[in-house]
Amino acid sequence: MNMKVAKDCLFRGARVLVLAAVVPWACGGDEADTDTSASSETGSETDGDTAIDEGPWESFDERPCPQDSAVDAQNFGIPFLLTHCNGCHGGAVTGEERQGAPPEVTFDTMDQVRMQLDRIWVRSADGNDTMPPAGGPTDEERRMLGEWLACGAPFVAGE
Repeated sequence: MNMKVAKDCLFRGARVLVLAAVVPWACGGDEADTDTSASSETGSETDGDTAIDEGPWESFDERPCPQDSAVDAQNFGIPFLLTHCNGCHGGAVTGEERQGAPPEVTFDTMDQVRMQLDRIWVRSADGNDTMPPAGGPTDEERRMLGEWLACGAPFVAGE
């Protein structure tokens, strides 16, 4: 089995196990909100002579991937998506159970996630908090999501 197939199988298998436990009301709300501004009020620090950009960022394109990032799909991305997103954005979720989530906004595979990095960031990462509409992720989880997305949503950190 090649690595891509193994990754997609792991992602789908984990999704099936967790989807049964996801609370459907956590995804209710209006998908029409497209505010792209980050509202986090952090700043820049220095690490020796190197400035660390901690935002806020006006767009996903400005959000840097930290060189030493250890955040990946296995230790963060998949659990986050299963807990906070796939109750409405899973491919097996249909009709009213999607709570208005567009059918094309589905996060069943890493490829689907990677095709929508900027859209996920605008709605859920760093200081952006319109998804999930019922709340849920902590500020730290949203920061980690921003980092994971900015790094290209690697399956394994450094990939």
